[in-house]
Amino acid sequence: MNNPRFNADFAYVLHSVPYKETSLIVELFCREHGRLPVVAKGAKRPHSGLRSVLVSFQPLQVRFSGKSEVKTLTHAEWLGGLMSPDGKALFAAYYLNELLMRGLSREDTHPELFDLYQETLVGLVGGEDMNLCVRRFEVGLLQALGYGLDWQSDAQGREIDVACDYIWVDQLGWDPSRGGNVNELTNGTVDSLVQGILITQIQKGQWSKAAASALKPLTRRLLMTHVAPNGLMSRVWMEHLLRT
Repeated sequence: MNNPRFNADFAYVLHSVPYKETSLIVELFCREHGRLPVVAKGAKRPHSGLRSVLVSFQPLQVRFSGKSEVKTLTHAEWLGGLMSPDGKALFAAYYLNELLMRGLSREDTHPELFDLYQETLVGLVGGEDMNLCVRRFEVGLLQALGYGLDWQSDAQGREIDVACDYIWVDQLGWDPSRGGNVNELTNGTVDSLVQGILITQIQKGQWSKAAASALKPLTRRLLMTHVAPNGLMSRVWMEHLLRT
């Protein structure tokens, strides 16, 4: 019989830091418990069973206990089935982790976002277009945090016109363009126009490289506004790699 004092969940490691001489404090992203800090006692010891398991981008089954904000990790098991991303995809994966660390409150549950994170890792490892993977995740994260985009209607409540170009206006929605290629916003940033046909395709779950490219300035602005106003180190690394 399961001990009611213990909780079990599926999880990924987002970040870890040393704690005392032999332990780690690990930030987990759990499917049912959200972002959760745990103490992994003895995890730095050479023969610890946790040492080789608590690595980023690998699916885990974990158990933990405790009533304080920082729980005690009692078990972690590698579930296998996923290779670690490498090359440029590795930096993209670190970017996802940094977004989750910045954007999620502790123990705020987002099972659909957890599933999207896992799907995104699978896509990155499998060689799917990196910009496409990252953009889908950014959109999903903004949705989970309450800053999602409306893919069905414009700022006036009208159905998106596939023949029209739009720009996203905060607090209003998609605003039909009156000409030009970009629109400068009140805070000095610039968003690209997004074709109505791309908006409707995304609403149907039909992502494309064109959609990912068109949304990049917008998702970047929204994330910098609502998630990481002081910037993201992983984005700097990733954009440097994309230029090389």
